[in-house]
Amino acid sequence: MTGKSRIPTFVAILLLGMFSGLSCEKPGVSSAPADTPPTITTKGGAEMVLIPAGSFEMGSRHGKEDEAAAHRVNIDAFLMDKYEVTQADYEKLGIPCPSHFKGPTLPAEQVTWVQAASYCNARSRAEDLQPCYNEETGACDFHADGYRLPTEAEWEYACRAGTSTDYSFGSDSRNLGAYAWFADNASKTTHPAGQKKPNPWGLFDMYGNVAEWCNDAYDKDYYKNSPAANPQGPADGKEYVLRGGSWKSSADALRSAYRLSENPGFSDACLARDAIGFRCVRKAPATPPVK
Repeated sequence: MTGKSRIPTFVAILLLGMFSGLSCEKPGVSSAPADTPPTITTKGGAEMVLIPAGSFEMGSRHGKEDEAAAHRVNIDAFLMDKYEVTQADYEKLGIPCPSHFKGPTLPAEQVTWVQAASYCNARSRAEDLQPCYNEETGACDFHADGYRLPTEAEWEYACRAGTSTDYSFGSDSRNLGAYAWFADNASKTTHPAGQKKPNPWGLFDMYGNVAEWCNDAYDKDYYKNSPAANPQGPADGKEYVLRGGSWKSSADALRSAYRLSENPGFSDACLARDAIGFRCVRKAPATPPVK
């Protein structure tokens, strides 16, 4: 991947405040293979799936307006957290967890985009990796080997896992209960990460539980001009992308192509704050792990 993304000035100011308080202590049918990719365990103990390079059709030909202009996208290989970042993951870096629903195995929620980016940098430092986020401007350096939020294209590519249907298991929403905690079965709360079935690439809770921040600013018309290789989203924007739906979402809002946006600092938030979390990605290792 090349280039750097920029975030609004007010987000950069928020980032300066967040980063200053962080502890640096260390602790379409895809062309990608259909079999389950290998999982590695990081220095910090997290499990990450090696998402293979490939291509897929991003968006939907029968979804919302901002999903239209379905287009072919090529994605480089990358590592993605197997599970949503949990409260235990968050707190072991010495960062107070803002979650409403308390429990070490529950996903971290009420996490702003700024806090998620801050966590990524803290996790990078804890593992002697180069942080991706510039602490003065908030720009993301995609060349760095540390942790960051996934681009919207990376997220959808990993969520689809080689499928082109509404969900990675097909288009029948009646099967969602086996894969997701959402409005029909979550009982108005989050649940421990990894309790439902994973998608074909071994990623858990890509649907439901908490909606996940992406690195991209949101633009409803971005697909019309999106580059074909490793798109990184608009250069700027007032809101940022959320994907995957949450414990309070309808089945339709959990579709692989469904797009949602939110203010990165929760000002005038539309989605409930305790329905928003994240997972991390980083560059693929130079030497692939043994399966």
